[in-house]
Amino acid sequence: MDDRIFDIAELVSKYMTGELTAEEQRCLDDWLTLSERNRQWFDAVTGKELVWRKRRELKSIPVEEGWQALLNKRNRENRRQLWGRVWKYACVFIVLLSSTIYFFIRDVDRDEIIPVVNTEIVPGASKAILYMANGSVIDLGIHQRDTLKEEDGTIIGLHGESITYENSADSTVREELFNELVIPRGGEYVLTLADGTLVCLNAGSKLRFPVQFNGDTRRVELEGEGYFQVVRDEKKPFVVGASGVDITVLGTEFNVSNYPENMDVQTTLVEGCVKINVEQDKESYILQPGEQAVFNKTSGELHVSAVDVSYAIAWKEGRLRFRDRPLKEIMDFISRWYDVEVEYRDEEVKDYLFGCNFNRHATVLPLLELFQSTGTVCFEIVGKKIIVGK
Repeated sequence: MDDRIFDIAELVSKYMTGELTAEEQRCLDDWLTLSERNRQWFDAVTGKELVWRKRRELKSIPVEEGWQALLNKRNRENRRQLWGRVWKYACVFIVLLSSTIYFFIRDVDRDEIIPVVNTEIVPGASKAILYMANGSVIDLGIHQRDTLKEEDGTIIGLHGESITYENSADSTVREELFNELVIPRGGEYVLTLADGTLVCLNAGSKLRFPVQFNGDTRRVELEGEGYFQVVRDEKKPFVVGASGVDITVLGTEFNVSNYPENMDVQTTLVEGCVKINVEQDKESYILQPGEQAVFNKTSGELHVSAVDVSYAIAWKEGRLRFRDRPLKEIMDFISRWYDVEVEYRDEEVKDYLFGCNFNRHATVLPLLELFQSTGTVCFEIVGKKIIVGK
């Protein structure tokens, strides 16, 4: 999507959710003062009934001219290229910027949109299940103790939304003991390993790790998604195993997404340097900050590209943030985080491209309503099931 459209759309979206910073408010105000038509459009799409209530009145508003004034001011690409890109994507931000054109030209009637059933689906929260080496299973969401103790004497601190393993240099147990932290759907949790490495785990994830790192490497196994802040130790590299991919680091920050239902393992580097090793490939790949390695589990191919890392780690910052991604990818995220089932009446809609920047600690209903307002998809909520159609 054209960055100019996305920028203004994101500002309007954040305005509607009350999340604008002072600087962002000034940017939005500047755009609104360019013309009265911009202000009319803004008032229309931020009204209680969004586009529908103003549909007929807005037919006379030439939104393109308002955009052209902004584009001329910024000396960027010509209008034909801009609007050509708008028509290509059915994105929640695009409807905020081109809703009058999209709806009026296609003449979508309100009756054709099945309204979302007003059933609240609550966001996820901090919860996890800890599987200890001694066979104990601890529900960290309801456990009342402040500490646990492993067979080797390691003290495990429980802090409500996080868990910490203390470094036990005096441990008499030579054999490595392993724990597994499982994050259910609708959950997230923070783990500090014995070496001080911080791991943030997303919904539907599990991490298997040694209680103490006694070997030559610090190896953990990840299924799902985790953000790692690795403590540097040149004598003992940190390795994340993820479905046939080994990510080796000394000290760095990176995100790994390895959900079993997805075809790819994605490694996104924020800071430092990591080495990617694929089981069937003897060659190593070195990632630099701002790069993402995507490993296809089926073909065994690995591709590296430069990306905006803020999208990969948005979940850790409490955001549901996508740009031009298939609807199924976004709904998979929603399914895991809100712990709901998603059913598709039309397979075609899975590939529709959308984008959003949404507070993932809020109810999902406003986001679904925005997606639905594009006129390309519709939603029904039945209990804990979201039904998607077109």
